Amino acid sequence: MLSFLIIPWILFFINQMSFGVTVVITILFIALLSFIIFLLRQFQKSTLLESQAYLEIIEFIQSSNQDIKISKDVVHDKNLMLNYIKEMQSTLNKQILKSERYRKRLRLILDGLQLGILLIDKDYKITYYNKKMHLFFNLMEKDMGQSIDQLELPLAFISVIHEAVSKGATRKDIEFKNKLYDVQVSPFLKTESNETQVLIVVDDVSLERSTEQMKKDFFSYASHELKSPITSIKGFAELILYDMVTKDDAIKALASIVSQSDTMTTLVEDMLMLSRLENYKESKQMKVDLKDTLKEVLNVLKPIIEQKNIIISHNMHMIEMVCDPMDMFKLFKNIIENAIKYSKDNAKVTIKLHHVNEEMLFVVKDEGFGIPSIHQPRIFERFYRVDEYRNEGGTGLGLAIVKHIVMKYDGIINLESKVNQGTLVEVSIPIKK
Repeated sequence: MLSFLIIPWILFFINQMSFGVTVVITILFIALLSFIIFLLRQFQKSTLLESQAYLEIIEFIQSSNQDIKISKDVVHDKNLMLNYIKEMQSTLNKQILKSERYRKRLRLILDGLQLGILLIDKDYKITYYNKKMHLFFNLMEKDMGQSIDQLELPLAFISVIHEAVSKGATRKDIEFKNKLYDVQVSPFLKTESNETQVLIVVDDVSLERSTEQMKKDFFSYASHELKSPITSIKGFAELILYDMVTKDDAIKALASIVSQSDTMTTLVEDMLMLSRLENYKESKQMKVDLKDTLKEVLNVLKPIIEQKNIIISHNMHMIEMVCDPMDMFKLFKNIIENAIKYSKDNAKVTIKLHHVNEEMLFVVKDEGFGIPSIHQPRIFERFYRVDEYRNEGGTGLGLAIVKHIVMKYDGIINLESKVNQGTLVEVSIPIKK
């Protein structure tokens, strides 16, 4: 390369070129040579950096996974190294895709739970919530990353979380918008990245707690209702056993025992009826002529109708429906019997059984004592009886049975009543063919 610098000067000494031209050509050659040397050095530097980068990648891969062994050929051969990096990139992409699929499945599972799930960090900021938690407390996407203390959450709910963080895992019931929630808080859970999280699990236990209370009330009321006739039967039986009554009084005592036994039998039958209604699998359904069932009910109630001289006005359509015959018999009997029982002598009771828009419409209207408005919301509860009419007898389960029958057949029941003006009960049930 340096030999090219001599050529212009040789031409100058043999008088082939002038001195000025020789100097210019020499300068041009020197500039060209400098540029070539610069390019060579840059290329060498780039190659060195590239090799260092490859070596650093190799060291990182091997330090991340001790099981990976990379040969010297791969390290010193750029093409092999590039192919290996592409393979690693492909593997990494597959792992990312797999992780994303796992994350989506996990979110699907959590969103499908009937429990509300909420995660917050050590600063009480929301890091995750599922759909059920959104339904429970109306959490929104904009609430992510916000502190629970800044959101419109129930104060009792926030209080439980703070209590758990300061004292340890906590579980309490809280009320919110007429519902009861079981809140479980597990603080200081460590994630893989060593972050502290607080897990809150919320369950809507409104129905469960209500059912438990109903069962407690049921057994309490049942025990109370059974206690009176049992006490009466035992008392009269002891009087007769120890010959403490006259013959005439003994006959009255025995009649009372029979009456109290009938009361207990009716109560047990009604309780069994309620139990059967709550277990639909025990129901045997068949095609039933509801008009014939209603006539049978009126025939059974004929003695008390005649005793009070009640005027029965009825208008009945022939309706065939697939149902449990006992259900419809009890439905008709309990409503009509109440209308007769709570009416004065010589009063009128109107009964209608109509087929309207693929539904069975059963209406009973009396001119009886009526139900005070304060009692009407609870009249279908088990063992609930209006104090003024307790002397009329009954188990207190009649209308509760009616309500369960209507619910069983997806029907609707309405009650309208005014004191001293009478009561109207209207039942509408879809006809199942």
